[in-house]
Amino acid sequence: MAILSFLLLTLSAAAQPDTTTAAPDSGPKPAYRLVEEGPVSVAAELEPRRTSKPLTVGDRFKMNVTVRYHRDQQVSDPVPADPETFAVTDVESKLSYDGDTVVADYALEMAAFSAGELKMPGFLVLFPYEGEVLAVQSDSLPLEVEATMPEGMEDINDIKPQIPFPNLLPLWLALGAVGLAVLGIVGWRFARRWLRKRKELEPLPEPWEEALAALAALPVGEWLGKGKVKRYYYAVSEILKRYLTRRYGFPAIDQTTSEMVLAMKRERIPEREDFVRFFRRADMVKYAKLVPERAEMDAAVVTARDLVERTTPKTESDHEDTKAEK
Repeated sequence: MAILSFLLLTLSAAAQPDTTTAAPDSGPKPAYRLVEEGPVSVAAELEPRRTSKPLTVGDRFKMNVTVRYHRDQQVSDPVPADPETFAVTDVESKLSYDGDTVVADYALEMAAFSAGELKMPGFLVLFPYEGEVLAVQSDSLPLEVEATMPEGMEDINDIKPQIPFPNLLPLWLALGAVGLAVLGIVGWRFARRWLRKRKELEPLPEPWEEALAALAALPVGEWLGKGKVKRYYYAVSEILKRYLTRRYGFPAIDQTTSEMVLAMKRERIPEREDFVRFFRRADMVKYAKLVPERAEMDAAVVTARDLVERTTPKTESDHEDTKAEK
């Protein structure tokens, strides 16, 4: 991820991909190949402004960029294909999952450097594919920016000549110290973001493997021995909700039990009656202050594990074992 992001920033500042036929000595060629379709897609849209005032040079405006790709694919962050006209002043990003597809949403704050009827450049996203570096680019968007001064108006004062300074060494030392401090802060933020992105994009285990491992890691005896019944049921419920979210593709992790009932009926999820029975019993413990018998509490994690195993996809060997038992 770090290599791709660094490469994208370098390439977008140095050269733009040329899809037309160019002369042999027309300039340096980009180190990536721009494609229209592939395993990665990117789309951009301008966010409506909340004011009726015209957009002028230097004003901030917002836009959203969405990148979709498989969770095993490595991609770079999107950057403008033409960084000379527009600048990104702030970025907020979040990830969500649609099955095995990662949906990365970027909320960008932008600023324009020139006025007129402009074209927002597309946003480039780089990714490795079959031994080469490919790039996809979003469509350009029209944007009208007005000048800060009326047309034809010039500065009323002439520029005064520079005042000679007898010794520039202290000034250059001060500027160098400030530059090093800025580079240190930028490098620290970049490293922190890279580590977070790398952790988020690590290949995930299968939903049932993840759920069974999480259930096995719960300190059931310790929690129940200390009377942490609500915490215990909450943890088991969240593991099952995440399993349903990843296994069947609906947002169970953000839904109430009533909403999950409708979603599981709509998706025709097997064993949904047993799932609903478990979640409703857990709600009684979490919200109605119900304290079940110790045997029932011990059995809760066993029930959850059984629900996961019963909804785990069957392999060919599993089908053969079932036939043999019959």
